[in-house]
Amino acid sequence: MIKKIIEIKKNIESTDEVELSWFDMQKPNLTAVTKDGVNFVLKVKFTHLHENDVLVAEDGYAIRVLRSLDEVFILEFSDVLTFAKTAYEIGNRHQPLMMEEFKIMVLDDISLHDIIKECERNENINVEKTKGYFKPNGKAHHSH
Repeated sequence: MIKKIIEIKKNIESTDEVELSWFDMQKPNLTAVTKDGVNFVLKVKFTHLHENDVLVAEDGYAIRVLRSLDEVFILEFSDVLTFAKTAYEIGNRHQPLMMEEFKIMVLDDISLHDIIKECERNENINVEKTKGYFKPNGKAHHSH
């Protein structure tokens, strides 16, 4: 049986937990399976999920949202021009990113694979694929 989530609450006890990636937490429609094997469906309007939100089903079943690690690429640059060009290319794909001084972190997304391959061939860029908590700069995945 699939549970239908009817509200999102904060600071209440939960019966179960679900680990979600940053990307899944942004989705307006979500189906997932909890740690205890419970299937649920969620339709969210005008918001996204946050760590420690509690999803409450029609029958009162409460599921705490936990963050999972994301598959990410960390790009470290040795010069400002390569850094700026790469940031521009990623931004042109409308992909969220975490940016620090001479460093960019992006989600492992098929739409960026050609950019990542170019970065791997560039001696001015160190590319590392790893798992990490993704928290993009600014208002990523906003609507126009």
